[in-house]
Amino acid sequence: MTSSIIYANISGTPPSITATDGTGDDFKLLAPPKSDIYVSPRTPKALFDYTAPVVHTRIAKEAFVSLSVTASAKWRTQFDQAGLIFTVPTKNNPKPDATNANEASTHPAWVKAGIECNDGAPCISVVGRSPDGWAEWSLIPLSLIGITLGAVVPVTLTYTREKNALMIWLSQELKAGQAPQKLFIRKVPWVFLDDPAGNIGSDVLVGAFAAQPDPYDESKGESLEVTFSGLKIETV
Repeated sequence: MTSSIIYANISGTPPSITATDGTGDDFKLLAPPKSDIYVSPRTPKALFDYTAPVVHTRIAKEAFVSLSVTASAKWRTQFDQAGLIFTVPTKNNPKPDATNANEASTHPAWVKAGIECNDGAPCISVVGRSPDGWAEWSLIPLSLIGITLGAVVPVTLTYTREKNALMIWLSQELKAGQAPQKLFIRKVPWVFLDDPAGNIGSDVLVGAFAAQPDPYDESKGESLEVTFSGLKIETV
């Protein structure tokens, strides 16, 4: 049985999500050029971007146990990316998308993690935006273990909860022929804290995303196609 899937920023027929327990069929997302989930204190106008294609489901924040998926694509252009997304909507905008989340007051908090291209190499990327904050970004270049652009590169990420923190894990084959190793890569400490200001709701949106910011117009108008497998959402 699938959870109730909510689609955001998807043109055409949305993908069929057959299960969210890790046993469902693979599905694809097409990320058009200039799509992203990001915030930045740019001048003269700050950026609040929630235009990337997303498939997610709404759950009570306190019910969250874990979230995992494998994303695979032929990564090409600067900042091509895909993976997991954990969104904490504002109370006044419970369903953020490209039409309504482009201001500070309606843009959600979120944590995205997956693979991302940077300076000609695929990297493991984690980007987070706390309520009323700016985006913080970290990278682990996969060139450190000999992975370069040009091939189809998969990555498997898992989110778990530890008290008030969201824990992020990578499952990756570090040497050819070896079983994938589970590596802890980042702790995001604010995700499950109470909200004294009362601006965020008690529900969160958890699922998968794909984005193609394409800042240098390298895509020539071509969407990034990402294949997802093993989407698993665990709750209590």
